[in-house]
Amino acid sequence: MKKYFFLFILPLCWLAACDPKEDREDMPRPAYTSKDLQYSITQQAGYDNRVMLENKTPGVIPYWDYIVGVSNRQKDTIVLPFAGDFFIKFYAYTKGGPVVDSTKITVTNNDPNYFHNPAWNFLTDGVAGRTWVWAADVPTGFCFGNGSGAATTPEWWQVPASQLGDAVADEMHFDLDGAYNYTITHNGVTTKGLFSLDTTAMSLKITGADIPKGNGVTYNIVKLNDNELTIVQQGDGWRDLWLFKRKGYNY
Repeated sequence: MKKYFFLFILPLCWLAACDPKEDREDMPRPAYTSKDLQYSITQQAGYDNRVMLENKTPGVIPYWDYIVGVSNRQKDTIVLPFAGDFFIKFYAYTKGGPVVDSTKITVTNNDPNYFHNPAWNFLTDGVAGRTWVWAADVPTGFCFGNGSGAATTPEWWQVPASQLGDAVADEMHFDLDGAYNYTITHNGVTTKGLFSLDTTAMSLKITGADIPKGNGVTYNIVKLNDNELTIVQQGDGWRDLWLFKRKGYNY
């Protein structure tokens, strides 16, 4: 009976030894306030998107919140892709609990290295933003529908602008003004969301909203230039297609 008892209790002891709570119990309990925290936040000269973080407060576990990400490293280098004013929060975790302070920094421009792929500019026109509407006058006559797995225009189910109903006047707007901003305007009501663009896979994901007559999925982009945007939902041997154009462009 004792044999089985010790086989059971030893793993529990091992787990207790690895419990991070015990590590926190070993930490000192300094009476820190935000004024006592020592840390540095330094932007690189000539490229202020690049920011160096360093904890200089002894006996604490650091945690950084820099809006687009987090870090728990003593020293770290991060890149902020957007221009604007940002507050970087520094949390110092002690046995007595967390203490927080924040520092405001200003980033001059959107990061040209991060947004170097032309797809970013085609889709958003950067900070200025770009508005897309249905390609109602596309030469094929159909701006919505579906087709075979490699179709670039609707083949099977073909919908002209005249059959889009109240969606015909929908507008999408993408911009990089401080975030990956997306809005859709339908029947005079604007819904805000965010988007993510994978320039390697050429995929587009929207959260908090959707494209006109969308299916709420991650879409593939099969055409994107200064004037045209074709989005598809890829299936096995089929795809749904949405054909848009830059607002103000005529075929």
